[in-house]
Amino acid sequence: MRLSRITLQTAGAGLAIAALASGCGSGAPQEATPAAAPEARTSVQVSDADAKAAGIETAPARVVERTEPLQASGVATFDERRTARLGSLVEGVVAELRVQPGDRVARGAVVARLHSHVIHDAWADYFKAQAEHRRTETELEYARTAESRAARLVADKALSPQELERARADVNAASQAVAAAMADIIRGEQELEHYGIKARPDANPRDEGEVPVMAPFAGTVIERLSTEGAPVTPGTPLVVISDLSRLWITAEIDEALIGRVATGGAATIRTAAYPGATFTGTLTAVGDVVNPMTRRVTLRIEVDNADRRLKPQMFVTASLGAAGPRRVLVVPSRAVQAMEGETVVFVRTGADQFARRSVKVGAEVDGLVEVVSGLAEGDVVATAGAFLLKSDLLKPAGDEES
Repeated sequence: MRLSRITLQTAGAGLAIAALASGCGSGAPQEATPAAAPEARTSVQVSDADAKAAGIETAPARVVERTEPLQASGVATFDERRTARLGSLVEGVVAELRVQPGDRVARGAVVARLHSHVIHDAWADYFKAQAEHRRTETELEYARTAESRAARLVADKALSPQELERARADVNAASQAVAAAMADIIRGEQELEHYGIKARPDANPRDEGEVPVMAPFAGTVIERLSTEGAPVTPGTPLVVISDLSRLWITAEIDEALIGRVATGGAATIRTAAYPGATFTGTLTAVGDVVNPMTRRVTLRIEVDNADRRLKPQMFVTASLGAAGPRRVLVVPSRAVQAMEGETVVFVRTGADQFARRSVKVGAEVDGLVEVVSGLAEGDVVATAGAFLLKSDLLKPAGDEES
């Protein structure tokens, strides 16, 4: 449908016509003067009858509340609370390394064994403490027997009370020696336990002379960082194990959006590896520092991964629910037009006039586009038929009546 009576308000076109008529009325030939370029057209005039015939409709810009999710790109990473980087506790040599990357291990499984003189010294101290404990217990038993005999002799007036007191002092000294020996045994047991060895009086140090390196939880071997025969010192990395049944998603959002997210909110994770599939997660941390280079803030999302489909270092997209509704200015999506590299709407500025207005828009939800700038609440914009106004505004100056 054409707008037969729509006219564009351009003063420059009328001036050009007047100049042409003046030149034709002169008898002497004159050099043609280039016409000035017409001013940029910024408005369209159309009567109510023509607007109705063309199907042009209007609607006011209005404020609504939205809770649309935010989109954040991220990467799947290890859950650091379920990841162990096992290293050597002693100085020695790797006697055995039992696992390879990709192996699954159970809680308490021995993944490596280390040979170290530290263990031999610990066993020696433990057995020495055991022997000292037996000796002091024998002395305590003898002191108690002597005390009992002295007490009988004092009762029979055959021994002085001072001798009984001396016997009792010997019992106290022997008891303290037994306690000290027991403390040395406990210390030896704890030292061996620190190295993963259960101390027993009947143990054979030859059979239990290596330090076992055990998995602290069930998981998957991610890296093997040493080899058999390699020398190690305390802290030398050996194996990395992670429980991949739960992962972290590290994502980033613009600093201006921080107010729209809060910890504890739900997150939906998607990845190109599984089109159409979604994974449910929880936003557990919002960074306290803005990256000065990107002006973005890091988020941490925890996601269940029992089937292990998500892989560490996989790119994902996280949809985050907003912390609460926000008020936004919206217009129908049909009102928004692309024109000469700009996003525009046509605002009714009079009874029969629409003016072009550049706007900055945001997300579209349910047919309504957020207007970030360029409009105010209550501004009336053309919706249905807005493209006709755009087409008429783009016509050459001499064609607006055709």
